[in-house]
Amino acid sequence: MICNKMNKFEQIKTVYVSSAVNSSPNCLDWGVNGLVIYGSCNAIHLYDPQITNESDGRVVSSFVAHTMRVNSVKWVQNVDSSCCQQDIVSCSTDNTAILWEDIQPTGFYKAYEKLIGHSDVVTINDAIRLANQTLVIVTAAGDCTVKVWIKHKNENTSECVQTIDFDSVLCLSLKMTLLSNTNCLLLACGLSNSKIQLYLNDFSNGDSVFLPSHSLIGHEDWVRSLDFISEDNLGNLYLASGSQDSVIRLWKFTVEKSYNNCISNKEFDDTLKLESKTFNVTKQDGSDCIYMIQLETVISGHDGWIYGVHWKPNYFTDYISEKKMELLSVSMDKTLAVWAYDEDSGLWVDIIRLGEVGGNTLGFYGGKFSPDGNSILAQGHNGSFHLWTKNKNGSWTPGVTIGGHFGSVEDIAWDPEGKYIVSVSSDQTSRIHAQWLKSNKPVNNLHSYNWHEMARPQVHGYNMSSVAMLSSISFVSSAEEKVIRAFQAPYNFLENMSQLAKINFDSVDITKCPLGASVPSLGLSNKAVSEDDFKNNTSQPKKKDYPEHYFIPLSLNQPPTEEDLIQNTLWPEIQKLYGHVYEVYCLASSFNHKWLASAAKATSLELASIIIWNTENFQQIQKLISHNLTVTQLAFSPDSRNLLSVSRDRTWSLFEYDIKTNSFIIISKSDKHTGIHTRIIWCCAWTHDSVYFATGSRDGKLVIWGRNDQSVDSKITYCAKTNPLIVSDKSFTAVAFAPTLISECKKTYLLAVGADSGNISLYKWSSEDKSVTPWFKIADLINEFGHHLTVKKIKFQPLLCKTDLRYRKGILQMASCGADMMVRIYDIYLKDFS
Repeated sequence: MICNKMNKFEQIKTVYVSSAVNSSPNCLDWGVNGLVIYGSCNAIHLYDPQITNESDGRVVSSFVAHTMRVNSVKWVQNVDSSCCQQDIVSCSTDNTAILWEDIQPTGFYKAYEKLIGHSDVVTINDAIRLANQTLVIVTAAGDCTVKVWIKHKNENTSECVQTIDFDSVLCLSLKMTLLSNTNCLLLACGLSNSKIQLYLNDFSNGDSVFLPSHSLIGHEDWVRSLDFISEDNLGNLYLASGSQDSVIRLWKFTVEKSYNNCISNKEFDDTLKLESKTFNVTKQDGSDCIYMIQLETVISGHDGWIYGVHWKPNYFTDYISEKKMELLSVSMDKTLAVWAYDEDSGLWVDIIRLGEVGGNTLGFYGGKFSPDGNSILAQGHNGSFHLWTKNKNGSWTPGVTIGGHFGSVEDIAWDPEGKYIVSVSSDQTSRIHAQWLKSNKPVNNLHSYNWHEMARPQVHGYNMSSVAMLSSISFVSSAEEKVIRAFQAPYNFLENMSQLAKINFDSVDITKCPLGASVPSLGLSNKAVSEDDFKNNTSQPKKKDYPEHYFIPLSLNQPPTEEDLIQNTLWPEIQKLYGHVYEVYCLASSFNHKWLASAAKATSLELASIIIWNTENFQQIQKLISHNLTVTQLAFSPDSRNLLSVSRDRTWSLFEYDIKTNSFIIISKSDKHTGIHTRIIWCCAWTHDSVYFATGSRDGKLVIWGRNDQSVDSKITYCAKTNPLIVSDKSFTAVAFAPTLISECKKTYLLAVGADSGNISLYKWSSEDKSVTPWFKIADLINEFGHHLTVKKIKFQPLLCKTDLRYRKGILQMASCGADMMVRIYDIYLKDFS
């Protein structure tokens, strides 16, 4: 059982990690320990599906050591089943592979050794630990080579003992297995010349070199996937190969009694047989053994490239009634198939078909059986996860799994009541994350409930850039376009969120909301679907292949699957806001929900203007002109009286709402003499009491500003209240204040600061501390605890009242997002900060 991972101060706990799997084959693997590993951006996540507990899984840990995208992850195969060591090997675009060591009994992993030797992107790897604890690792790269690494027992490092050069041919798939009753390793390499090259290595002779054996010819395109399985105790093997020719080939390796027997069969058996090949190996007892290789069958059942084949594990240990081999195949035709041999017909037939219907997906990149063979986890081309579990009656049903963005997450926003989060990403989607509260009983322990993606309100055609909440049921978003789009929650979403997350929408007349939304063909705007529209669409005969409304109302008792997220959880678009000349860069909404501020990319004073919108009628109220370059972030004060803007021109501007003129006027602005910052100002944030605000810059300075009490003129001015926080080797990209003081008597604020390195640091700051260093660092969230690329935004959960359950227990929640595709949520224990 893996516990929640906390940092060394035991003050902060990660409660949610959302991130997609990389769009790369072999970037997901399901181990015999029941845990799933997958590569996401430069990190590896450890995912516990918790299927045996009939619970919803979550990411329990993350590991970061690669500097570029992870391309493949594999659990190390243990020949000795009694070995409890469960190590991992990963490879990356940074031209390296890493051996991750299991730190027992904690269940966590550290980068034990980095394997450096390839001159190009390392694309695929495999590893096996022999009975004598010798670890054999093979890696393939874009330099058209396969390297063999050996790590002997009691040795601290691995040695590259062999480099197999394929000249100009790429190795796209690798698989090793130990031949039964021998010390011989068989290595299969799937190549871009459509061949499968076999290599043998007899470790009983003390030789670490793989020798070429045979080439298996038959595929007509790149061989993308390979997998071995032992048929019985006699040593017979099956090799399954999947190719871009949309065909699966099964190759049978049969143990023959003697070489003469092989010759006699060829000479005197006049039945028609396929060509066979043989090779010799030495058994552990010293006797010779001959393997005959023949093509067993060709399976043609997919319409797209086959990216994965995987045998059901340990089929021979099941009950007698289920004693048969089963093969999973994964294809770009949006389907997965499980194949088994049918004795009546003598053919391999698909006994189950799984997959997606509809949506704008591109098929599957990989799939794995669970250790017991009763579940299947697949990865989609867009980084999504798909889980199916076998029922007692033999049918398969979709299960609850994790998910996340497959591009940089640019912005996040809590709903005003702090019940859910909206995130937007360069993957052109907006997503809603909330806790799944499974029972109707009073919620006394919120930690026992996991967060999940509950809806995907917007699937757009442009990279998203910003989001702002207008109310609990509406938000606006911007993308790399000149338009701002406003969305309102449909009836179906509100109904399901009330059921799954126990969110109360009593203040909303949900009967006036449309039923759902859909995107018309070749359109970018989500069109509302009323109940009448849905009834008319279902009652009328289907006149064309692609109906206007794809939406189907859902009545959910668990978080939606990927197929439903894409198609049936959209929000209708209620308004488009035009006003900017170039792409909208940032948004902010006031806490009283009256105003929306927006800014776009700019290179001049006029283009850098900030537009204020009325959220009731979405009319433009005024333009605020102050900056010369792009405004990078906007922030309304919690009392909704002030608007703060920071810009690439290294200045900040402060506007105040004037009741008399019903407009915002500028009351303070930094300049080259008072600005302190010498580089781009990336971020800003207000304290919860609207007294101070902070600005963070590329120059590694964080400054807190407040009213200048010693100002001699009548004009309101702001100045730095204390010495700035300076970290010379960082660029501050995100900042947020906690929604409450952590010390009333000393008036101490808690703030979180994110950097371009991915680090998030928590500080205590007091306006009454006049020392040279008024900053006190509480904790650093680095590596597996934080992000590993630029932190884009940090947002604390709104604190509506001090009777809130979490606050009464001394807990605040903080959310963050980054360029590493992650959305993270933390529990912060305030009692440890006093």
